[in-house]
Amino acid sequence: MQRPLRLATYNIHKFVGNDGRRDPGRILSVLRELDSDILCIQEFDARKVHGCWFSVSDLESELGATAHIHPTRSGRRGYHGNVILTRFSAKAVELHDIGRGADEFEQRGMMVADFDIDGMSVRVANTHLALWPFARKRQAERLTRHLCAPEDGMLVLAGDLNEWLPKGCSHTHFHDAWGAHPNPPTFPATRPVIGFDRVWVAPRKCLTRLEVHNTPLARMASDHLPVKATLDFVVAAAPARAANDAGWTAQPLAVPA
Repeated sequence: MQRPLRLATYNIHKFVGNDGRRDPGRILSVLRELDSDILCIQEFDARKVHGCWFSVSDLESELGATAHIHPTRSGRRGYHGNVILTRFSAKAVELHDIGRGADEFEQRGMMVADFDIDGMSVRVANTHLALWPFARKRQAERLTRHLCAPEDGMLVLAGDLNEWLPKGCSHTHFHDAWGAHPNPPTFPATRPVIGFDRVWVAPRKCLTRLEVHNTPLARMASDHLPVKATLDFVVAAAPARAANDAGWTAQPLAVPA
């Protein structure tokens, strides 16, 4: 690539906007506004609700990108969960249970995709942490203990961290692991006061710009606003942070057609 990498994270609230209407087309328009190389989506809903059904295949065809899905909840009507949507080919994608299967009350997951972009190793983790503070703290501990940058590459952790306080219990772990990062407000979308949606980068100097995508359409399409990050490859060749542990074993999940 001859330009910096554009990455965004967006909780699409199951396609339900602030007017209470489920509208996948409105979310698609916001995704086109973002024009990201890699997009981390939370609360993607592939269930049939009130006769409306939007699949991951629809997402790929509408935006001309490849989608990797991590269902965190499934049932008779379909599934919902997290998605990494990308214009690049992923070398590997791992799915991790950090919720109920890890002795927590809520079903929560983290997906990790490895890319080779212009000769640079880039690891992108997409997650949606728990609502309950103690569960969120334990999940943050697991993430920072096991998640590491690829050798001589870049690590990006993005998602809805559900942390109400700028220096909340989960943020402390991320700050200690990867340093201070901007925390602009993203929730509620109509009048944001809380920075639920975050992007953390290691090495930190690779993050050259971070901003909230606050447009009239984005304020209506979901209860969260997207966050956009610009990542500079020129400074990304710094020595990577070493892993503390061997890492988790990916748990492959069957995705309904």
